[in-house]
Amino acid sequence: MGVRIPAADAAALARPRILAAALVLVAAAALRYYEIPPAPTWLYVLAWYPTLLILDQLVVLLGGESLLAQPRALITMLWWSAVIWFLFEAINLRLQDWYYVFLPVNPVARWAGITLSLATVVPAVLLPERVLDRLGVWRRLQRRPIAFSPRELQAASWLGWAALAATLAFPRYLHPLTWAAVWLIAEPLLYRAHAERSLFADIGRGDWGRIARLMAAGLFAGILWESFNAASRAKWIYTVPFLEHVKLFEMPPIGFLGFPFFALEVWSLYHLLAPRTNVRTVLASVLFAGLVLVGVGHWTVSSVSPGLADLPGISDAVRTRLQDAGWTDVFRLARAPAAEIAYRARITPDEALTARQVARLSTLRGIGNRHAAALVAAGIGTVETLAQADPDSLWRTVHHSPRPTPAEVRVWIRAARRGT
Repeated sequence: MGVRIPAADAAALARPRILAAALVLVAAAALRYYEIPPAPTWLYVLAWYPTLLILDQLVVLLGGESLLAQPRALITMLWWSAVIWFLFEAINLRLQDWYYVFLPVNPVARWAGITLSLATVVPAVLLPERVLDRLGVWRRLQRRPIAFSPRELQAASWLGWAALAATLAFPRYLHPLTWAAVWLIAEPLLYRAHAERSLFADIGRGDWGRIARLMAAGLFAGILWESFNAASRAKWIYTVPFLEHVKLFEMPPIGFLGFPFFALEVWSLYHLLAPRTNVRTVLASVLFAGLVLVGVGHWTVSSVSPGLADLPGISDAVRTRLQDAGWTDVFRLARAPAAEIAYRARITPDEALTARQVARLSTLRGIGNRHAAALVAAGIGTVETLAQADPDSLWRTVHHSPRPTPAEVRVWIRAARRGT
């Protein structure tokens, strides 16, 4: 248990904490804009944690209790948050609705970054709901009670399992059911174990306020998730079937409708798991997280941050001269004029142009050096050549592992066509 701080003292601390968090957000945005490491790769983490602090301290200013005053509860929330999203990562191994690009090269940093990012999911939903609750939003949102009998709870559970099975069996067509199936599985269990936290129990009393606040919080969090992701170099890219062409940030616009329902799943899963935190469940969840990370690394991570050392299509002599001249950032190399590269690195104009072209290819839409090497080997050494390629034919040529998928190759070619 943390030391309880008097409400007046907590409120006095809240304002400087909000200001400090806002300054961190501004600094992270400035570092990302000027591409100063590690902000481009770690922007998502650097943006979310101060955002969570701001939300938490808003709760304090409105008379609520801060998570900072409950360190054990905070750590529990962050861990189960990561575990809950690892469940959806496991489901995505079958769905293949999103993939990750430009993650850190170092495996320890990569998995730590993923876990730290996923640890924000539960507080990103629960904290906005707390703010709305403290503001009195929808506290009296009442409708006719709908009681749940044991038979109806069992039916809801079976419906959830059936929906999940159908999603996994036919992911191309039924993937949206994911955002209802898990809730229908978890919520009957929560109703039986902790009725005071159950959303089914709220419905049974005719009290829809908490559900409405959670759904609003889910949409708010979803907008922030997608905006922070879009601004980050290390990111996820959606390849949702039938919804590949129109995006808001990286998300198909209709996909934002899933966030309110996802918030209900987050609530039910978290309040089902958190009271069961003990050595046995933590060890089991660590094993589960490790297995999912291995699967994500094999099937979902498409590329790591490209480096000069393994940039394809250039000779070792050119690579050495580029390094000696300070052209170690592949993203900067991709943007620089070929004449400047040639002058500073003391290489020929043709060598500079080739280095710039392959750097552009590697940094385009998460392609990365490994896929760029496959493209170069297939005779596609420039963005302009990629723009003219046929997606299906190109995929058959470069597909030698789980990635790239056909949808991912389509992402590359669309980006190349926009870029040219």
